[in-house]
Amino acid sequence: MEEMMKQEAERFETETQVLQEMLNENKNQLKEMREQVRSTKIWDRFLLCNGTPDPTVQSELNTFTSLSIDETKNSTSQDVSACLDDVEQALDLINELEEVMTLDKQLEISEGHDKFKEGIESLQGLIETKVDNVTFNVMKTAEKFADPDSLNLLIEKESPRVKFSLWGNLAKNPRQKSFKLGTDDFQMEIPKSLANADVAVRLIHTSFDFLSPKCKSFFAQKKKTPAPSRAASVAPQQNEDNKEEKPTTPAGEETAIENIDKVSENNDNLKEGQEKRPNTPSDADEIEDEDIVDLRAMSTVGGVMYLDLLKLPPQAKKVGNWVIQDITESELERIPNPTPEDEKEETEETKEGEENGGEAAITQLTKELTWPLLNMSFTVASNAVFTEEPQLARWEDSQQCWRTDGFEDVNFDETNGTISFKSQFIGPICTFQDTYNNMPFQSWEIRPYGQGCVIFTLIAASVELEISIKENACCLNSPEDMELDGIRNKWLPAHILMQKLVAAGINVFPSEDADKYVSISVKDEELESSVYEQMALASSAFAFSWSRWNADCGEKRQIVRAAENLTTHPVDEDMWKNYSCEPRKSYVLKCTDDDDEMFDEKVEGTQFHPDIFHCLKEGASSEAVDVLTNTSYTFVDNVSTWLFATKVLTFS
Repeated sequence: MEEMMKQEAERFETETQVLQEMLNENKNQLKEMREQVRSTKIWDRFLLCNGTPDPTVQSELNTFTSLSIDETKNSTSQDVSACLDDVEQALDLINELEEVMTLDKQLEISEGHDKFKEGIESLQGLIETKVDNVTFNVMKTAEKFADPDSLNLLIEKESPRVKFSLWGNLAKNPRQKSFKLGTDDFQMEIPKSLANADVAVRLIHTSFDFLSPKCKSFFAQKKKTPAPSRAASVAPQQNEDNKEEKPTTPAGEETAIENIDKVSENNDNLKEGQEKRPNTPSDADEIEDEDIVDLRAMSTVGGVMYLDLLKLPPQAKKVGNWVIQDITESELERIPNPTPEDEKEETEETKEGEENGGEAAITQLTKELTWPLLNMSFTVASNAVFTEEPQLARWEDSQQCWRTDGFEDVNFDETNGTISFKSQFIGPICTFQDTYNNMPFQSWEIRPYGQGCVIFTLIAASVELEISIKENACCLNSPEDMELDGIRNKWLPAHILMQKLVAAGINVFPSEDADKYVSISVKDEELESSVYEQMALASSAFAFSWSRWNADCGEKRQIVRAAENLTTHPVDEDMWKNYSCEPRKSYVLKCTDDDDEMFDEKVEGTQFHPDIFHCLKEGASSEAVDVLTNTSYTFVDNVSTWLFATKVLTFS
């Protein structure tokens, strides 16, 4: 007996060592590849001569931004299209910096990242300067851009990531009660106090969000005990420096987005034994004002709409052969929103202005202009997926947060995708959606699909995703009934596809504090990470799936279904077997998901193993073993990226 126990211990030790050597070899190869990619990118950037600076070289970027800002301030250009081209160039430089930081984090390099974040902030400032300057230049001679029908200023331009619209009240037609822009079909009421005033309305719709990272609740609070997991989190790109930044994820994890979290009342599809999801805000964030959006619970969908009420500069007048224009104003002037005191205590000057054709209202522009609640409406982005009524929020710059108050009579027409509301607020507006409306997941499966490819299926509360995963790219195959034409059937790197899914409103990537918002069965993080790594190692020859017994088997145990599959067809139901995984012991369970109750018995004739990988190899065919032996480390890494990002063992 002692001899048998000794042999068993030696076998366990050998199998543990073999698995660790395989994982280490893959990680070393992956690190070497990433270092080579990093070196190649640096060299290619050095050789690139396209007139843009290397954003990773601080002196080059500082020179570029300083000269560009000085040139912009002195520019009289009215070419909005050229301005948007410059904006796209600055956005490309921001993305380049973010990609460098992502690759560096995978290599556990943090040197220079503070400077990179400062560079991102300076580029964001450059974008604002350029857009404001061209807006002001256009408004100085607004009559050149007047619409022939309404005789009001009207410009509408767009680039891949920015839509620009500008309306100016040149005609001062008291009969005009509202105006409409092509951008998002935005429509706004014109009250009496504005109808006769020298004002303009600018709408800029961006597909990116520079505001949310400024919020206190955007970043997860640090945990007292760091998790040993290498689990990935998916979220909008970080653009701002923050002392509460998430810890760097270890090498070997292909993640490029950090997740925002959401709270939702999605309790319809919960399985037995699960409690309803808590709907309280994050304890760590301590959000006391219920009107402040908790960005650990909600996330933006469809980009940000920057709405500004601007003072229209004095227009040029032709007197004989002379053109006379007042040039006392040298920069764009925003008209602030009225305060509650202004609304309650309407001055005699304003009343008089409405009666006398708005002369007092014009004078008020240099002081403070007031207006009542305005009817507004717009159409949400066509590529945004809303599984519930979107939450409208406005940006409060003084508090650096999004707020849901200040809106009345909000209505969402799901058929047309139109949101109508009343508000006195004019400023940045955004639509939010619960981050966790798709969690917990109902089921999942990952199965081989030919050589070097797997199909990952994830059935969530309101969406069913099917993703093809290869060595260096992924492709969204379904759903086909949603507006995802810009994402579906396109091969993309894993982190890019994840970003696009989140931006479109499909978030299936729980973040590190997701357990505050989703009812889950707590699992040992180290064990969970180990199982993900082994599943990725075996995924080229074995299919894996959700087991109904996993949620109730305990914290120190994972139960997953698996079956050998060397075809492109789905696994037959009778081929699935349940595998029990514990920190130092794995084995094939006799019980299946079809049984009425779970019973903890090992299949006769099988052995205990230290890990699920060797459990699978024990019953594998020689063809399957050959496939496992020849599996690429990049393929293994790409599969593990999706497993770590979705955390299917815990959130199903």
